[in-house]
Amino acid sequence: MNNILNKLRRFFTRAKSHVTKKRLIIAGLIVLAVLIITPIATYAYYARTISDRELLMNRNNTGIILKDKNGTAFYSSGVRSTQDNLTLDQIADDLENAVIASEDKDFYSHNGFSATGTGRALVNNVTSGDATDAGGSTITQQLVKNKLVGSQKSYIRKYQELAMAIAVERRYEKDDILEMYLNSAYFGEGAFGIADAAKTYFNKSAANLTLAESTMLAGLLPAPSYYSPISGEPGEAKAAQKNVLRKMIANNMLTAQQRDEVLATELEYYMGSDGEGRESGRHFADMVVDKLIQEYGEERVRRSGFEVTTTLDLSKQRFAEQTIAERIEQTKDQGGRNAGLVSINPKNGHVIALVGSVDYYNEDFGQVNMTTALRQPGSSFKPIYYSDAIERRAVTAGTIIEDKRTTYGGTYTPRNFDNRYKGNMSVRSALAESRNIPAVEVLRKDGVRNAVQTAQRFGLDSVDQPDKYGLTLALGTAEVRLFAMTNAYSAFANQGKQFEPVLYTAVQDKYGAKVYEQTKQPAAKQVIGDDTAYVISSILADQSARAPTYGSRLNISGQNVAFKTGTTNDSRDAWIIGYTPSVVTGVWMGNNENEPMTGLAGGSGAGSIWKPVMTEYLSGTARESFYRPSSVSSAQVCVGTNKRALNDYGEATRTEYYLSGTGPSGTCNTQEKPKEDEKDKKEKQDKEKKKDETEESVEPENPETEEPPVEEDPENPGEGEEDPIDEGGGDDPTTPVSP
Repeated sequence: MNNILNKLRRFFTRAKSHVTKKRLIIAGLIVLAVLIITPIATYAYYARTISDRELLMNRNNTGIILKDKNGTAFYSSGVRSTQDNLTLDQIADDLENAVIASEDKDFYSHNGFSATGTGRALVNNVTSGDATDAGGSTITQQLVKNKLVGSQKSYIRKYQELAMAIAVERRYEKDDILEMYLNSAYFGEGAFGIADAAKTYFNKSAANLTLAESTMLAGLLPAPSYYSPISGEPGEAKAAQKNVLRKMIANNMLTAQQRDEVLATELEYYMGSDGEGRESGRHFADMVVDKLIQEYGEERVRRSGFEVTTTLDLSKQRFAEQTIAERIEQTKDQGGRNAGLVSINPKNGHVIALVGSVDYYNEDFGQVNMTTALRQPGSSFKPIYYSDAIERRAVTAGTIIEDKRTTYGGTYTPRNFDNRYKGNMSVRSALAESRNIPAVEVLRKDGVRNAVQTAQRFGLDSVDQPDKYGLTLALGTAEVRLFAMTNAYSAFANQGKQFEPVLYTAVQDKYGAKVYEQTKQPAAKQVIGDDTAYVISSILADQSARAPTYGSRLNISGQNVAFKTGTTNDSRDAWIIGYTPSVVTGVWMGNNENEPMTGLAGGSGAGSIWKPVMTEYLSGTARESFYRPSSVSSAQVCVGTNKRALNDYGEATRTEYYLSGTGPSGTCNTQEKPKEDEKDKKEKQDKEKKKDETEESVEPENPETEEPPVEEDPENPGEGEEDPIDEGGGDDPTTPVSP
C-alpha cells in the first residue's frame, strides 16, 4: 500500500514540475515576442514621424486655450502655430554646454541611450516601486518620449522610448538631434524652444544669452513651471542654476571663478510690455492649468494644444472683478487694499467665478491667490461648529444661552464686538447676531475636538490642531482658505451634501481628440444631515434675527439669501459667505501683509462686494426656498424661552425649527410679555452705570493658547434706513467699537 502511495506522489510531483516548466517556457516566449515585436511595431507606426523633423519636434500648435462654460475663450498660454528654427551657430555655446552637462554629459558618445544611466534608473525604479521614478533619459530619449509615445509611465513605454531613440540616432547626426531638442524643449512660461525662451525670459536672441542666463535656462528643463524664476517657487530657480554650474565644472566646461561670477550676477527678467495679456480670470486659469499638469504631466499639457471647457461664467467673472476693483478703490484709504472672491454652484460643485486679488498684474501682491491663502475667518467659522452642536443634540436653534461676561478657565474672557451683553437669547439669535460669548458656550457644549473633526469633514483640512486652539476656536482662530470655506458653505445650501469643486468639464487636444469629458455628475458627500443644513440656513437667512446687528444693509430684495460675516482683530480680515440653493459666494477683504483696516468689517467691507455681486447673479431669477425635510418640525415658542406658546401674542412669539425629537419642552402663556424682555430693557438702561460685571468661571475643555480675534461687525444702521452701500459706497454710518 505504501509503495502505491509513493509511486502516486512521485507521479504528481513530476507532472507538477512538467507543468511549471511548460508555463515558464510559454511566459518566456511571450516576453521574447514582446521584446521583438514592440520596437518593430513602434518604428513602423512612427516611421514617417522620424523622417520629418517638424513632426519629430512636435512643437507647433502647442499651448493651452481655456474657454468659459459657454465656449468663449478667456485665456491662452504658449499658443504657437509655428516656431523659429535655429541652427546651433545661432545659439549661444554656453547654453549648449549647460544643457549637455546637466541633461546628458555623454551625449556625443552614446548611441541614443546610456547603459549606466538606464541601469541605475531601473534599480531605483524597482526599489521605489515606480516604473519611471528615475528616468535615466538621454537628450535623444527626451526628444522622442513625448513626441512619439506619450507621457504615460510604464516599463513598456520606456522600452519603446529606448528603441525609438536608437532609430533617431541612426537617422540623424548628433548636432541635428541637439538642434531639434533645443528648438522644441519646453522652458516654462509657455516658451517652446530656445528662441522663444530667450525672448520670454530675457527679451533677447538665443545667440546673445550670457553664461548666467544660459545656466538659468538650462536649469529649468527638469521641471519648468516649478523652477521658473518668474512664477515658480522662490529660490528654486537659483538652486537649479547652481546644480547646472556644478555639473559644468565636473565636465571641465567651466572654472570655479566663472561659477562664482555667475552666482554673483543678479539677473533681470522680462515681464512683458505694459498691458500685455490682461485676461479675465487669471487666478482661476492658473488653478485650471495646475490641475491639468497634476493630472496629465506638464510636457503633455503644454505640448498637446489643449482646449479646455471650464466651469467659469465669464460674464459673472468680469462683473465680480469690476466690483472688487471699484470697491477697493473706495476702501484703500481705510487700509482695505485687496480682496478675493469665490462663487460656486452648490448643486454640482462648479466654480463659476474666482478672483484671487484686486489686480493680478500688481507687481507687489497681484499674483498671490488670496482664495487659497490661509487667513483667520473670524465669526464666519461659527456655522461650522454650530451645525455640529445642533446635529449632536447638544443645542437646538431654540436653546436659551445667556450672553453675559464669562471667564473660562480663569484666564479667557471673550468679548462681544460691541462690548455689550444682551442676557438670555436663543441660539438662533446668538448666531444670527454674531454674539461671541454664546458662541464660545456652544463650542464648549459641542467640544473642541468634535468641532475640529466637523471642520475636516467640511473640507477645512487646515483646521487640525484642537489642543492649540482651545475655546478660542469659537471666534475663528484657526486659519482657513476662502476657496475651502466657500465650498464648506455649499453643504448648507445643498441639503448637507457637498461636491468636490469642479474647474473644467472637457479637454481636447490639437488634433480634436477627446482627452477628458465629464459625462455624469460625480457623487456628493453627505457632510451633515439635510435637517441640520435646513436649520442652519433658516438661521442665516432670518432677516428679523440678524437685524439687530446688520439692519437691512445686506438683504437682497425679493431673494431668500443666507449669510454669515467674520472680522478678526483690528479688522485685519473681513469675510462674508452667503448663499441661496443655487449659488454660494464668499468674499475676503484685507491686506496680504496682514495690516489692519479702519472701519471695515465683514458686513461693511467684504459685504460691500458680496451684495452687488450676488444681486447681479440673482437678477431675473425666482426666489428659492431651502429644502425642508420632513424630519424638521416647527413650533411657536415664547420669545426669550424655549417653551411652546399656548397662544399667539404677536411679537411675543416666534417660529422655531427643530430636529426630530428635540422640540421644546414645557409651555408658556403669551398674554404677558416674558420677564426676559423686562430684564433686557433694564440691562440696557443700566449699561453705562454698571461698572462691575458678574463673572462666571467655567472650566474649558481645552485651554486657550492665543488671543482670539474679536468680531467687529457693523452696528445696526436701523431697520429700514438707507444702506450707504446702495448709495454707491462711502463710510459706514458708525464705526465698529474696538474692544
